[in-house]
Amino acid sequence: MTTNEDRTVIKLSSPSDIVTALPVVIGFHPAESFAVMCLHGPRRRIGLTMRMDLPDPEHDQVVAEDLAHRAERDGAATIVAVCYTEAPDVAGDLPRRALMEALTGALKPRGIGWLELLLVRGGRWYSYVCTDHCCPRDGTPVKGTPSSEILALEARAALEGHAVLDSRDELEATIRSPVADREAALKASYQRIGESFFDEVAARGADHALLSTLALARTAYERFLDGDHGLPDDDAVRILVGLEDKLARDELLTWGLDGHAQELVVFLSALARCALDENAAPICSALACVAYQLGNGALANIAIERALRCEPDYELARLIDVALQAQIEPAEIRAMARRTRDRLREWGIGRTETEAA
Repeated sequence: MTTNEDRTVIKLSSPSDIVTALPVVIGFHPAESFAVMCLHGPRRRIGLTMRMDLPDPEHDQVVAEDLAHRAERDGAATIVAVCYTEAPDVAGDLPRRALMEALTGALKPRGIGWLELLLVRGGRWYSYVCTDHCCPRDGTPVKGTPSSEILALEARAALEGHAVLDSRDELEATIRSPVADREAALKASYQRIGESFFDEVAARGADHALLSTLALARTAYERFLDGDHGLPDDDAVRILVGLEDKLARDELLTWGLDGHAQELVVFLSALARCALDENAAPICSALACVAYQLGNGALANIAIERALRCEPDYELARLIDVALQAQIEPAEIRAMARRTRDRLREWGIGRTETEAA
């Protein structure tokens, strides 16, 4: 499930605005999906926004209860639910009505209302509940020109570096493991640099190797901040090998506290694309933690999925996965990162010249 807990105030003045806003909030255009946006107070402040693949119909009730429970925990006053599917009508009725009815049935005893219950199909939206002329039975085209509020939301997302991708697959591709010739080339780098790394540890100790990892990572990251996104394979592989040291990994995930978190996401994503699956858990866990600090639940989930797929027992990945499922606020993850930084500084790890002075 994708979640986004960044609270934003926008005026949801029409169903078209809602279906235009949701991809911006989620981070990609959903397909064969079910999305629930929690709204808070009279200004309809966006709270938790959830997206999941459409469940099989036999699981509708379980899914509805889970979504209602999450909305209740978020303190939602009302919700918006949108079903994205290209499925045809069933016996003259909109598809997946049973799922919508299961959701409203689960929301009622929790005192949560619903602003809109919508279907998006073929570039048109349909209402499951409205029968007035404003919601024709054959649907309404999604607005080609968004409202000023939605344009402001899109502009904010662009400024923060959150591009709205065409699909979840595109988001997965931003951290996907290398394949074919690229994989072969990186395997050769791993073989050569891995041997050199172990020689370094044997000759100069693990502490020296840790500091070398962080120095190289800092230099590469500062180039990213200056706009140079080229990352030589040997540098990337040396950093990734060094991230097997959990102290190096933990230092990287604290860099999101320094005011350039979105740039850090770009940097860590580039490293993740260089990681072979057997080396992916540390970098994907660090990336998930930074994305989570930003409230980017979509990327955090995808990064954790890859980490756990590659190494099911990797402790940090499991902890972040539990936090995502429990809807822990991004502020709590930032607080965790600050505590981690304090601990590392006590051990003399990661201090810059400015901090030392």
